[in-house]
Amino acid sequence: MLFVSLALASNGVVDRIAAVVDEDVIALSEIYELGGEFIDERCTSPFGRERCLHEAELEILDALVKRALMRRELNRLKIDVTSAEVDQAIDSIVRDYGMADRTALRTEVEASGLKWDAYRDQLREQLQVQRFQQRVLAPRVSVSDDEVRDLYQRTARTERAPVVQLDAIGIVLPPDEEAQAPVIEQSSALVAALNSGEQDWEEAKALYDGAGVSKALGGRPYKKGQLTPQLDEVVFDAEVGKFLEPIRVGNVLMIARVESRETVEGEVKPFEEVQVALQNQLFGMRVQEAEEEWYQRARREAAVRVLLPEAG
Repeated sequence: MLFVSLALASNGVVDRIAAVVDEDVIALSEIYELGGEFIDERCTSPFGRERCLHEAELEILDALVKRALMRRELNRLKIDVTSAEVDQAIDSIVRDYGMADRTALRTEVEASGLKWDAYRDQLREQLQVQRFQQRVLAPRVSVSDDEVRDLYQRTARTERAPVVQLDAIGIVLPPDEEAQAPVIEQSSALVAALNSGEQDWEEAKALYDGAGVSKALGGRPYKKGQLTPQLDEVVFDAEVGKFLEPIRVGNVLMIARVESRETVEGEVKPFEEVQVALQNQLFGMRVQEAEEEWYQRARREAAVRVLLPEAG
């Protein structure tokens, strides 16, 4: 049982058992299925790469162990997520995004390189986590009116915040990983040509914006937290007017330019307008704390064996 024959293409190693939770086996391939992109982005330097990979693998493994323990608790309580409930979640997504039907959503999912069955499995996992939080954790959490009022008094103050306006294009990556490398290289060359003036920006938008990003992002101001995390990390410190190196967001490479940046006064809303939002914020924080407490106790009570080798 210590080895299986599956190969991990991204690392060129033989798959093996990463951990055992009671009788549930977690394979190394599951770590890379869940967090392969995270590991690739973190461990880019050749110096200390082996240790970095090991630490990142353990971080993802911890999430998988938690997932296994949650499933065990849900099974014990006889709480399940049915295929019908997954279908209902899919119908909600179709409605929320204004798609024609499930087939349209499936087309979008598979165009991103994700298999439809894998997408359904991901939705099932998300619903299981929600069910666990609702049935197991939420009854242990309470938030008082005084705590909500205290949070408002600590956070409801006028602050100056940066606001940016962007223009960008989105180059859709092919599903095949081998075919992505030349597209990424060509995108970097396009950035260099744009910054040198060899490539006209309006022409580039017409030629390369296959994801319709320019129309979606352009012409509106954005505060911190209103963009995707990948953009948020760079655009508020970027040089105005300079094209940024391609930023990967899912299966899209975004080439962005900060058109303008200014600092504006934040708006302070009356307590009554934000009371429910603050209560939900506090409740969510308490649920996360309760989840961590539950996990640490459940892990101590379970038979968890981590079988990943030590980093060199």
